[in-house]
Amino acid sequence: MNTESPRPTSSLRCARPTALFVVTTTLLLAALLPARLQADDAGSRVHALFNLEFSDKYLTPRGMIVQDKGLTIQPLFLAFVNVYNGAPESFINSVTFVPGFWNDFATSPIPAHLTAGSKKTSWVEYDPILGVSIGFAKNFKLDVTYTEFAMQILDIGTSQHLETKLSYDDSSAMGAFAMHPYVSYWKELNGKATAAANFGVPESYYFEVGIAPSMTFGKTKVEMPIRVLLPDKNFYGQTFAPSSTVGLWEIGLKATMPMTFMPAGYGHWNFHVGARYMKFVDKNLQQLATNGGFGSPTQDTGQFYLGCSSFF
Repeated sequence: MNTESPRPTSSLRCARPTALFVVTTTLLLAALLPARLQADDAGSRVHALFNLEFSDKYLTPRGMIVQDKGLTIQPLFLAFVNVYNGAPESFINSVTFVPGFWNDFATSPIPAHLTAGSKKTSWVEYDPILGVSIGFAKNFKLDVTYTEFAMQILDIGTSQHLETKLSYDDSSAMGAFAMHPYVSYWKELNGKATAAANFGVPESYYFEVGIAPSMTFGKTKVEMPIRVLLPDKNFYGQTFAPSSTVGLWEIGLKATMPMTFMPAGYGHWNFHVGARYMKFVDKNLQQLATNGGFGSPTQDTGQFYLGCSSFF
């Protein structure tokens, strides 16, 4: 656990949704919704997910500890617009359009600007999301997701990214021992998503491989996600040491329980609680994780979180 205050190099970088995001969302909705969004025998083609999470710190998937004082509050909203349903035997099973947004708030406010005496804010970050999910070959899924990291603190600028993720559902073959493996390619399009930006490191990319095994005990689902991040040499840079093949690895444990007391017709509600442990392998990441290269190395960290979600 790290207890130091956040630095200007914290983690994610942004300011406001760009014109690219707004225009792309509008065009896709205009093109797809009129043609596809009719009710059919399977029910509505439009669904939504709202997830509200509370944590002891803001820890990014890339190992940046943005905030570790007070409580971190992170609401997420995603819409799922099903624009195509193929026959079970068809190669393409489904195409789903996924717009949304994510926010981060802190109970311990952070300066909005780097200037002395800057007003502090509890609104840390806003991330617009725009993606498409394609189911194919029965058990495979391809997710392509564009994101912006819009920091509201410390004059951190805007960065844009694209993730391409291929996952495989092995439940039909493995049953209770299914691993749900995946591999993803995450690319910085414009701006850095780590504190390496402070050292002139250019945009880069990383690969990630992982599994997400789960088992159900009664009504409680228990998951143990495990992943490894494999960075390009310029993702964390080589300011402090040669780049490592493995940037970090993570293991987690999460339990999800249905909130059966919620009235029928108000969505499917769940409560979840979990923890994750993240080991920083790359020595450059160890320097960048919390202090932007100006403090002692951070070799690992843990995070505890709980929250609720509704799908309707």
